[in-house]
Amino acid sequence: MEVSNGIVRLRLVADFGARITELTDLRTGRNWIVSGECRGATSDDANYIEAVPNGWDECFPTVAPCNVSAWGGGLRDHGALWGRPWDCRATRSGIVATYDDPRFRFRRAIRLAGDYVLLRYTLISRHDAPLPWLWSQHCLLACREGERIVASGIGPWCDADGSEVMLGPVLGPDAGVAGKYFAPVRGKAAVALEGPQGGVEFSWRLRDAGCVGLWFSYGGWPAENPLYQIGIEPASAPFGALSDAVKAGKAAQLMPGQSLQWQCRLRVASGKRV
Repeated sequence: MEVSNGIVRLRLVADFGARITELTDLRTGRNWIVSGECRGATSDDANYIEAVPNGWDECFPTVAPCNVSAWGGGLRDHGALWGRPWDCRATRSGIVATYDDPRFRFRRAIRLAGDYVLLRYTLISRHDAPLPWLWSQHCLLACREGERIVASGIGPWCDADGSEVMLGPVLGPDAGVAGKYFAPVRGKAAVALEGPQGGVEFSWRLRDAGCVGLWFSYGGWPAENPLYQIGIEPASAPFGALSDAVKAGKAAQLMPGQSLQWQCRLRVASGKRV
């Protein structure tokens, strides 16, 4: 499916997790999304790397594979949503995509407004018991050497050990490094990848996502066919595995009959700064 307003063009594949495969600034011709095929195993024990990591997926109710008793045991790598058929319908200025599971309904409504991509998420319980959950956007950006991550409204970036880290410019595809950082949201957050040819900025409020993850691989992972990409990932909590969030008392809870909503937006900007 495709939606365009003459400034931004967005495409997604409904039958593969409503994966967004294109986010193109029509003024410059740059597609900010890592492009590639939508293929790979999508069973309950599927490994996300086998699906050729590209595009923009939604991770729910976990990112890393783990076991959580409330979900009946094992949760697959990068969650339940990617790679599976969604119901998608076009609107006047966007696309509404819905995934139905016996235990929940997950909906992502996209609307284009000028150079903005506006997103509203809805999560509805269809289960008779509480369900702990994590959510993370998983938008893989096609970065270029020398571009920078620019942020406001967040705390310090920290690595897996909790040590603060300083971000430098994007390295080249032969740098051989990869990692994942998290930062807490302090109010209204804005995190952008920007460079001389423009940028893409994610913005949202604390009530909508309490932290942000930064994934990067500059040719550093995996060992075979290493990736070159960045992910700016608004998220509900700074954890990969839902089981770790549950243990720390930081997992969100979806109660029986409950409906939750949150939102964020992207701006695709031409020129030096977002």
